[in-house]
Amino acid sequence: MRDLAPLSVVLPTVVASPCPLLAEERTDAVLSSVGLPVPRDSAWIPMQIDVSRFAADNGDIRLGALEKVLYACVERGDSLHDSHDWRSPAVAFDSWLNRRLAIAIRGWGNLVRRRRADPADFQTLSELVQLADFIANTLRKKSQALAKRKGYCPAVDVAGANVISRGGEIKQRWQKAVDHVALRHRNLTTMSVWDVFPQDEPADSRYVDLLPLLRCANCLSFRRDVDISHWTINEFRRFYGRVSAILKSQAAAGQIAKQV
Repeated sequence: MRDLAPLSVVLPTVVASPCPLLAEERTDAVLSSVGLPVPRDSAWIPMQIDVSRFAADNGDIRLGALEKVLYACVERGDSLHDSHDWRSPAVAFDSWLNRRLAIAIRGWGNLVRRRRADPADFQTLSELVQLADFIANTLRKKSQALAKRKGYCPAVDVAGANVISRGGEIKQRWQKAVDHVALRHRNLTTMSVWDVFPQDEPADSRYVDLLPLLRCANCLSFRRDVDISHWTINEFRRFYGRVSAILKSQAAAGQIAKQV
């Protein structure tokens, strides 16, 4: 029951896209299987990767192995859009239009624990952000490669219809941007606000300092696998206060069609 009251305040109201040609979208439903706020009647393929499983004995990430799995996730998710039996015509249409993937990047707290790093140290956060950026860039690169091979998601053409109708230089700029940055999938990465904590142990409030990592994700979920029954009310308020601040900063920084 502890989760219920604050969620009405801090639940994300938008989902973003890694494609700079596509706008943020308002959320008015929840994908219950992963606790992800989403637009109503939207079609998602949920998948997950635990980054801590790619850590060597010294804590370094085996980037080559991680890259292969990330590529495979995008390939697999893309194929599932075509084979899945969607529950309604509206959801099937969204699948065709947006080809959304919800690749949950998990295990951040587990990785910090395995490295025996201090979660309150800025260097710890900085190293995780570098890894998250690598993951996001890898997924985006794969989606872009599929867009060039199979076609980008039709939502890009919907977004550009008004621009193209105006003709002239702005139409040429839009088409150039599409050639350079259009993706096969409107959405790619998700993170849970609770995955900054090590799983399967009581949540240590020091790990709250890792929450800025969430800015690296397109969408945020509230799937929780950690015990918070021992938290004081002040720890609880601090956590949701930090999450709320990050969501507000993301909303303020949102931009549409950056490449045009």
